[in-house]
Amino acid sequence: MSRGLPVGLRRIVFWQPIVSPHQCDFLEALAAAVPCEVILAAESGLPAERVLQGWPYAPHERVRVVDVSAVEGFAELAAHRGADSLHVFSGFFSHAIVWRAFRLLSTSSARVAILSEAPEQGLWAGWLKRARGRLLVRRWGSRVDFVLAMGDVGVRFFAAVGFPQEKIGAFGYYLPVPIEPWPAVERSADGIFRFVAAGQLIRRKGFDLLLAALAGVDGMPWRCDLYGDGPLRNELRRFAERLRIADRIGFYAPLPNEAIRRVIAGSDCCVVPSRHDGWGMVVNEALIAGTPVVCSDGCGAAAMIDDPAGGMKVPAGRVGPLAEALQRSLSAGKIEVAVRRRVHAAAERFSPAAGVRLFLDRLERLGPTSR
Repeated sequence: MSRGLPVGLRRIVFWQPIVSPHQCDFLEALAAAVPCEVILAAESGLPAERVLQGWPYAPHERVRVVDVSAVEGFAELAAHRGADSLHVFSGFFSHAIVWRAFRLLSTSSARVAILSEAPEQGLWAGWLKRARGRLLVRRWGSRVDFVLAMGDVGVRFFAAVGFPQEKIGAFGYYLPVPIEPWPAVERSADGIFRFVAAGQLIRRKGFDLLLAALAGVDGMPWRCDLYGDGPLRNELRRFAERLRIADRIGFYAPLPNEAIRRVIAGSDCCVVPSRHDGWGMVVNEALIAGTPVVCSDGCGAAAMIDDPAGGMKVPAGRVGPLAEALQRSLSAGKIEVAVRRRVHAAAERFSPAAGVRLFLDRLERLGPTSR
């Protein structure tokens, strides 16, 4: 796989806000595939709030992790200013150290690339981030060799702020796909159709839209379990009561990653109703478990759903289309084993090996490491 590396490339440095478990498998697979050094420059380890949400720690073996919040760590990696280094930046819209490194290395002869989700597109904050993106393109766009944007949401954002289409490639988050779908905690024989959703109970995640949509669903008995915590917990409970569906909605604390995967594997439909989500890892987890997904097109991970067996995409922020998709899922009945296997097989497009192939394809287009 290393044939596509530019001649003379000695290291690839990924500047990221945290040591993320969602990037770990891709980075390790890349390090195994290339003859040069792969370095993760992280501002911090896994934040405590992410641990509480069930995120696992990310162990790295082939990738060298450098703490760039320390002066010496930042100085070591920022000193790689020659064309034998490729620096790939994530999270620079919101993290000061990564932004500082981007500005510094954009004045060097090093290769520079962006690997990023689209930032949240709210009215005021979204306007500011788009303005910042346009400024970035005007000032440094010619120095960026390529942009790996997370899903269609990311591709649209980076095209809108002015990056040329030929520099933008769709990318994602990549998890290992085992031979068989993940096993469930249990699969109930009570005949109840089970919806599941997981995430922070905040407005951006759209769980109010989910409850409103579920209120219009009828047919076979159903239940929806929400796993997560956040400031809207009590408000969502009261909303479910007003909608007269509280007896069918379960509110549960976040679970560790392995446990929530098993819950998803025991469900019939995973719902991701976010108004905006840079990606949405629960989509990966559901498809690997063989569980179809109803996902808003405001999520980067909606790019994973391109086969009816894998689920449905719906317009973000709209209750009607979401209710229609949930009704179609319910009407199709509980998920058979054969369907789970087809859904699981489709997840292979987002395995770490697939991510490495896309990344190396971008590197192959760079040519020799001379400026």
